[in-house]
Parts: sequence; structure tokens; C-alpha cells
Amino acid sequence: MIRDPSFILLATILPPILIGIIIWKSDKFPEPGKFLITSFLLGVSIYLPIQFLIFVTHDHLAPLLGLNLEGDSTMVRGAERAFMHFFRAAFLEEGLKFSLLIFICVRLSDLNEPMDAIVYGAAIGLGYAAMENMGYVNIDPETAWTMQVVKDRYYPLIMHLGFGVIMGWLLSLNLFAEQSAFKRRLMLILALLVPVIFHGSYNYLGGFDVFPILTLIMVIGIIYFYRREQSKRITEDMDKAKIENIDVFYSYLVTSTFVALVVLSAVYANN
Repeated sequence: MIRDPSFILLATILPPILIGIIIWKSDKFPEPGKFLITSFLLGVSIYLPIQFLIFVTHDHLAPLLGLNLEGDSTMVRGAERAFMHFFRAAFLEEGLKFSLLIFICVRLSDLNEPMDAIVYGAAIGLGYAAMENMGYVNIDPETAWTMQVVKDRYYPLIMHLGFGVIMGWLLSLNLFAEQSAFKRRLMLILALLVPVIFHGSYNYLGGFDVFPILTLIMVIGIIYFYRREQSKRITEDMDKAKIENIDVFYSYLVTSTFVALVVLSAVYANN
């Protein structure tokens, strides 16, 4: 049974859905199910624009920068790896998640307390992880449950969940916790920058086993803390700050600058 293709399919697509339901139900004031399903499907939909951006990255941007993503030259390997992991994977993927969270989820009237931003961030991350996991559906039944394949299937799921929770947590600080314009802008910048750094570092370092373990502990800790905070309040209604478009621009500007510096440092290190 465990090697049956239908079982492998269920083992691939059910975990992100079940984890999403658990996080949704952990909220003492649950969001409408239709919005969580929509957020999950928005995460799935990232697959379409990311494929176009990958095409532009591989066929146009990389050659423009003198990078050969198909080659194995030892002189540029570090630069190419930095470009692939920090820009092509981390910045593009987290940048799209961030845009969905900011321009769609934040505008929902039901996102009205700190825990909500975390729940929506997790839903988008899990949706993208579910689509990414679909690549393992047609895997050879004889190797489907080897340790390496299991890691390849479930480690990215945990990591994308973590990226979404971090993004939602820092966004919640912008929306509900900070009063000064500077601190709110800083939290919004970090809401994109930190997941990109975390994502790029995980990929660049080869996905060490410690990353998913620490990420899972972090996710549980953040959700536990915010759930405990909910217990101290009778109502969930809170004043939600407005996010200015210029602050979103600064988030992308600072993060893209950081990514560019990482790639350029790798280029110079190999020269």
C-alpha cells in the first residue's frame, strides 16, 4: 500500500492542507474558511508567474550579467549559486508571496488582529509548497520512501511554512504593534527581507537538516505566543494601520539591494 501511486499522491498533497487546517483552527478567532482557501490557492497560483520569471532569469538576465546557469565552471560557480539561490529562488518566490499578502490579504476586513497575518502568510506559503510538491507525484514507487526523497518532499514544505509565518509575523508588527512611521516601515521591510535571507541561506547551504527542525520549532513558538496573547483579550477588534505603497516600494528596494550585494560579492570572490 505504501508504494501505491494513489497513496504517494495523498502523501504529497494532503500534508500542506492538513497543516493549514491545524493553523487555521489554532486561531481563537478563526478567519472565514473561504478566505483561507483563497489564500492557499493564491499560493498555488504563484507557479504561473514564477515560471515566466524563471524563463526571463535564465534566458535574459543571467547572460546579461555574464552568468552561465547551465555551466559548471569553477570560476563562476559561487556567483551562479548565489544568483540561483538568493535571486531566482528566494527573492522571486518570496517577493510574489509578499505581494499577495500585502495587496490582497491585508485589504480583507477580516484580517483584523495580529494572529490573522500569520495565518494568511502560512496559507500562501503552504499553497506554494503544495504546488511545488506536485513534482513528486510521479516519482518511482521503489524510491518514493527513501530518506533522500522524503527529505526532498517534506523539507521544502516545512521551510515554505516557516517563510510564510515569519512574513506574517513581521507584517503583523507593522499593522498592529508599532506606532511610529519609522518602526512600521522597518517591520514591513523586514517582512520581505528576513524570509528572503532565510530562504536563500537554506538553499545556498544545501538544505542542512537543522534548518527544517529549527523552523518547525520557530513556527510552533510564534503561533503559541500569539494564541496565548489572544486569550488575554475578549474581542479581536483592533485598529489596523494602513500600508503605504511607498513603504512596499522600500521593502522591495532594500531586499533587492541586499540580494544584488550577495551576488556581486560572490562574483568578486571568484575573480
